[in-house]
Amino acid sequence: MADEKTGKKPEKEGGSGTEKGGDSSEAGGRSRQLLYTCFNDGAGNYVSSNWTWFTCWRCGALNYM
Repeated sequence: MADEKTGKKPEKEGGSGTEKGGDSSEAGGRSRQLLYTCFNDGAGNYVSSNWTWFTCWRCGALNYM
């Protein structure tokens, strides 16, 4: 299964994870971000809830959710 995704550009929505989930776009400081752990280095990445992939803010590894 992993071989199917190797070397391909992700087709669905995603982006770069952030170290801290400080998005203040919603009232009361709440945001629709989830905390995912990078498989490569274990860093916590805050990502948008509608993404299907992200790149780690620390090491740049591509992670699928």
